[in-house]
Amino acid sequence: MLNRLADMAIYATVVEQQSFTGAAEHLGISKGAVSKAIKKLEQELNLRLLQRTTRTMTVTIEGRAFYEYCREMMSQAEAAEQHLGSLRDTPGGLIRITAPVTFGSVQIAPLIPELLQQYPEINVDLMLDDKRVDLVTQQVDIAIRCGQLESSSLIAKRLNDLPLVVVATPAFLAKHGTPTHPHELANLPCLSHSSHAVDRRWTFLENNQEITARIKGPMNANNNFALKQGLLASLGIAYLPRYQVTEQLANGQLVPLLEDYLPTPTPVHAVYRHRQHLSAAMRATLEFFTARL
Repeated sequence: MLNRLADMAIYATVVEQQSFTGAAEHLGISKGAVSKAIKKLEQELNLRLLQRTTRTMTVTIEGRAFYEYCREMMSQAEAAEQHLGSLRDTPGGLIRITAPVTFGSVQIAPLIPELLQQYPEINVDLMLDDKRVDLVTQQVDIAIRCGQLESSSLIAKRLNDLPLVVVATPAFLAKHGTPTHPHELANLPCLSHSSHAVDRRWTFLENNQEITARIKGPMNANNNFALKQGLLASLGIAYLPRYQVTEQLANGQLVPLLEDYLPTPTPVHAVYRHRQHLSAAMRATLEFFTARL
């Protein structure tokens, strides 16, 4: 089929140039290659497309009908090339982005209107999911991922780092006391991010060495928005990315704890499939999130 498509393009050029020699020069191939392509087409179709003499060439009725198909094929190919060229040069088209639910809701979704205002030809499909989405099977262009990345063939662009914070309300601390070391958390109600209440541990740094603190408490959830409700209701201490409680820290609703023991910030990456031949929309979107995050 691929060879036939090439032969059809050669045939259409012969008709338009009205000679084998003109078609060969136009396509940059030998006259013999042109003749071979036409002969092969006629054999495969079992039709005579051209009437040839030493001095003249005319297109048969069947050849004229076949030319219309060949011309349409070439027009579609040219249109596809022009369209893809515009996508390469001008940001436009659909970009599918996935991100964790909380981070995507708080950090990514508010930026989408600005992205679309800056690039009005781009359309965004934002999918929020705490599970690792497979970029290939789900046809995702960009995945925003928080935390250490698994080894893979995907390309990763670092966007930012998320500092963590241990927090509680003043009312909780007035009732239960303020911990001064991570190990004291074992004796205090803590709110854990998970639906399983077994083997709860939080990680900290002490003298550049990793230490863990066992925790337990009255509430576990697989979403930090839900944990934040229990936190603000003074049910316990929470360990969250700082951006989720920036406002409450600023207005005094929450108090930061154990700041000398916090681990290094969590990295945030934009992950995508290919480094080469990125569309203009992909380049623009990646550059936008790099700048804004």
